[in-house]
Amino acid sequence: MIYFTSVYEDEITHQVMLKIYGFFQNCFSESRAISCRGNGKIKRQINAYNRASEYGYYFVITDLDNNDCAPSLIRDWLPATPNNQLLFRVAVHEVESWLLADRGNFASFFSISPNLVPLDPDNEADPKRTVISLAKKSRKKEIREAIVPVDDYANNGPGYNIQFQSYIKNLWNLDSARKNSPSLDRTIKVFEKIACLGK
Repeated sequence: MIYFTSVYEDEITHQVMLKIYGFFQNCFSESRAISCRGNGKIKRQINAYNRASEYGYYFVITDLDNNDCAPSLIRDWLPATPNNQLLFRVAVHEVESWLLADRGNFASFFSISPNLVPLDPDNEADPKRTVISLAKKSRKKEIREAIVPVDDYANNGPGYNIQFQSYIKNLWNLDSARKNSPSLDRTIKVFEKIACLGK
């Protein structure tokens, strides 16, 4: 078993990381979780995580947000050569794009037509806004009330995290999602390589 320190922006991203560990049965697990509540702390601490990864595996996920591309963000944040045990991955453009990538299960959970779910979620400039727009079309009142912001001052609805944690744990399928999200596929391939080396 290979143990990781997980570093993440929010609880939804944390659940994604746990799902990835579980995808490789009896191979990976979490030893420590560091919630950064946004990418500011990750950016400030990334070189410290790189140094710490000399002594154990670190899995770090941040959103691309408005940056040009994942490689340039990584070069900007981590100019030093990354340690082999630091897995620093960028969700394009936000982790919600990875969740949208499992189009069938996303449509089922949101109770919308699969045809409404983007074919290429990595090209969605604002995946969270896309999610909220889709939630407005949901046939389930509980989804609309949980996901859609109650006013112009809120970024998302009051049950946003709870609903997505349930979706990730119970429905989200990595095999399906990686087919529609190159950035997720690249992340899983890194873990596949480590899993092969560990055998």
